Amino acid sequence: MRRLLAVTWFSCALAAPAAAQSRPAIAPADYGKWETPGPASLSPDGRWIAYTVQRVDEQVEVRVRRLDRDSTLVIANASAPVFNADSRWLAYTVSPTPAERERLERDRKPVRTSTGLLELGTLARHALAQSSSHRFSADGRHLAVRLVPTDAAKRDAADLLVRDLAAGTSQTIGNVASYAWSDRGAQLALALETDGQAGNGVQLLDAGNGRLRTLASSTDRYRGLAWRRGAMDLAVLRSQPTNGYRDSTNVVLAWRGVGSASERRFTLDPAGGRGVLATLRVAEQRKPEWRRDGRGLAIGLRPRLVTADTASPREKASDVQVWHARDVRPIPMQKVQEQADLRRTFYSVWWLDDDRVVQIGSALAEQVTVADTGNVALETNAERYAFGQMFGRPQRDIDVVDLASGQRKRVLSGTRFGALPSPDGRRVAWFSSGQWRFTDLVTGATQAATTPAGSGFTDTEDDHPVPERGPWGNAGWSSDSRWFIAYDRYDVWRLAADGSRAERLTSGAAERRVHRVLRTEPFDQRGPLDLARPVYLQVAGEWSKENGIARLVPGQGVQLVASGAAAFSRLLRADSAATVAWVRERFDEPPNWYVATPGPAGAARRVSDLDPFQADYAWGRAELVEFRSDSGRVLQGVLYYPANHDPSRKYPMIVNTYELMSGAIHNYVPPSERSYYNRTVWTSRGYFVFTPDVVFRAGDPGRSYLECVIPAVRAVIAMGVVDSARIGLVGHSWGGYEAAYAPTQTNLFATSIAGAAITNFLSFPGAFHWTPGMPELDHWETGQARMGKAPWEDFEGHVRNSPAAFVDKLQRPMLMMFGDADGTVDWHQGVEFYNFARRAGKEDFVMLVYPGEDHGLRKKENQVDYHRRILEWFGHWLKGEPAPAWIRSGVAWQRAAAGAER
Repeated sequence: MRRLLAVTWFSCALAAPAAAQSRPAIAPADYGKWETPGPASLSPDGRWIAYTVQRVDEQVEVRVRRLDRDSTLVIANASAPVFNADSRWLAYTVSPTPAERERLERDRKPVRTSTGLLELGTLARHALAQSSSHRFSADGRHLAVRLVPTDAAKRDAADLLVRDLAAGTSQTIGNVASYAWSDRGAQLALALETDGQAGNGVQLLDAGNGRLRTLASSTDRYRGLAWRRGAMDLAVLRSQPTNGYRDSTNVVLAWRGVGSASERRFTLDPAGGRGVLATLRVAEQRKPEWRRDGRGLAIGLRPRLVTADTASPREKASDVQVWHARDVRPIPMQKVQEQADLRRTFYSVWWLDDDRVVQIGSALAEQVTVADTGNVALETNAERYAFGQMFGRPQRDIDVVDLASGQRKRVLSGTRFGALPSPDGRRVAWFSSGQWRFTDLVTGATQAATTPAGSGFTDTEDDHPVPERGPWGNAGWSSDSRWFIAYDRYDVWRLAADGSRAERLTSGAAERRVHRVLRTEPFDQRGPLDLARPVYLQVAGEWSKENGIARLVPGQGVQLVASGAAAFSRLLRADSAATVAWVRERFDEPPNWYVATPGPAGAARRVSDLDPFQADYAWGRAELVEFRSDSGRVLQGVLYYPANHDPSRKYPMIVNTYELMSGAIHNYVPPSERSYYNRTVWTSRGYFVFTPDVVFRAGDPGRSYLECVIPAVRAVIAMGVVDSARIGLVGHSWGGYEAAYAPTQTNLFATSIAGAAITNFLSFPGAFHWTPGMPELDHWETGQARMGKAPWEDFEGHVRNSPAAFVDKLQRPMLMMFGDADGTVDWHQGVEFYNFARRAGKEDFVMLVYPGEDHGLRKKENQVDYHRRILEWFGHWLKGEPAPAWIRSGVAWQRAAAGAER
């Protein structure tokens, strides 16, 4: 075994000056001031940054900085900063203080927010009224602020303030249910809902001159305002009840050229609309969406719900549930997904000039993907593959549908990985047998993409027992539809849509540096890539953990923007300038914002100063450790050193496992009692913390886990820094399974803590994930458990990997934790193990049960309680600290209810 120091800063930390070793450890009273970055924004001109800072004590603030000046304005109790288009104003949300919020919640009063406004030229602040939302106009000259509804239970309508930013004046419009700015100029569409409904309608405000005019009015409700991108075209739904039906239907109203001399109105009434079946209605669940050329509107159709006949008396009906073995979605899943099912619609297109509706979707449960500019859509169809859908082996057919005619034809059968249409609708990309393939929707011909020697697009590292391994991934199509952007293990490729060639765009294989397309915030979050412009990339050192941000520049290749032994995230790009910003952090370096203008003079600058007080406290450091598993696989783990580490002594160690964890080496972890598995707190308490990577073998997750974790821990022991008799193990969920299983197989760990653990491999495969209502078997066979077979097909394997089967071999103390409303791992897994442990005479087994809690603890008091009990448990069993009463003898229910057990 050999130790790997990944990069120089790790070894440099070993030579820290002696003075740094005598700093005080972090105490719980100090945790509250620790800061993390929240939502942020770059001004369009690239001259300002505004970022949210969230503290462990739940305080929040916005900090605003002009990038060419070394000063920062702090706005207390603020969040979600957004600049206007001309970079002169900043809007943000103002919230009550944590203490005020707790008081309001305790008194069962609503917690309100308000809108704040900062004038960047003068730094003058303006406090606006309590509000539910605010949005700038596209030209940046106006701000719309929707106030809090006076009676939200009765109707969701409120006053709307429209502020002229330059003049400082506001216009108030009453009874606004919803609003939407056009993406050009300052046209504001308003849906009004009045008391008594007589004044309902759609109005249009020209914020530039204050003129308000009515586009539509009736006693019906209006919803779903939708502007066409780059045009003055508007659509809305007008909702109206219909006798004999439980649901409402919607008339679709659309205007082209709003405000122009050629303005034209279109109306789709589904009762007489061509192409709308009498059994269907236009549903409000899908907001109208304009086709890019303005010729059509995407709408949603749903079956009508007929009013039940209540004229004749009926006997009380049973509420029995019929669970049938043929249910692709069992009753629990149907119950959980009921509201989602009610929102599903048949994707349809209303062609305005023809006044004709073409229904594209054929099944409510299937997915429709529409080409960006082309005239086709793809619809999945999984009807023939019910068994595979139920048990983790999904397949689907793909139909292409002509949006104008509704004609469809099948282009793919039995695909496992779906398909992506090119923006122009000419081709679809799909993956099979290790290759990307392109099918021409006109000719029907399929071409396999060229795969150069020495490269491959199949994810060879996937250790799940799936029927076919999938691709490493892709970034979709280029905007000109000529290229498909795919990934191999390390690099980004562009594949010619006609299959003629493949071009490697990055060169990461030699240094094992993974390159992936990085979508910038708030732009480029979806849609095709414009390869004629720079494309940003995330760069990750697979083995070195040297990471960075780069950009792919046409004709110039890959240019690094930032790199180092750190984590880089949250990339922002200015709208009208080359400025970019990102967050950089390391385990021993707080996250901070950096900015740069990529190019010859584009050196990065740090522009925030979060957690400067960290230098006043002792802090740990992180080091990569290399080890070889018993199966011969070379893996890595991260060893976090205790604060104030003294090389002359040996320390206790906490091992925290899940799956692959070494990639988190640079993650900064603020100390917090609400974060119960907190490695910064553990290192500050004098523990080494070790997070080794774990890989699995199909059918043997427990045994393959041991093949990794035991050699990993022994590699650390061989370094001579930890006390081999004082090593604890902790994990949650799948990691909880590992922490429950390992102590039944080895005495390497002095104690373990298993949170929400799977304990019985014979009973758990037949359980449900109750939160999504999903049967466990697909997750069990081909998902995380990786068993590959049902229990009766490999009974011995299920027993061999089951902690409950070896509870009698448990020789070390174990703490187990569950919430009794756990919707992921049924908490009866804990109950079984608890009773087995009692029967086997394991007196040092303790289970904590948090009433009403789910898979992760949500209540602050329970998070803090579990955090403190973890420290007490490890403190006793790894450090020899006195055991509190709950560890020695338990706590009677009455005393637990009174909170007096300690």
